[in-house]
Amino acid sequence: MASLVKIGSLFLNLDQVLHVDDQFARTREDRLIVHFSSGDEPLTLAGPEADDLRTWLNTVAINLQALEPETGGL
Repeated sequence: MASLVKIGSLFLNLDQVLHVDDQFARTREDRLIVHFSSGDEPLTLAGPEADDLRTWLNTVAINLQALEPETGGL
């Protein structure tokens, strides 16, 4: 069975998502671009839909920077 997430009236099949590009960090635009492994056109979400997906992603994501071992003197 497909892994689905519902954002507004839209259902995303997470098995087909290659990556999500959050535009806010670079351009301060409230927009997410969802890229698919199938090569289909990217999906752009803005406003409340972008906020909902961003919130959900932040709850399930692991911050890899927080997992990096400290580097420095021995």
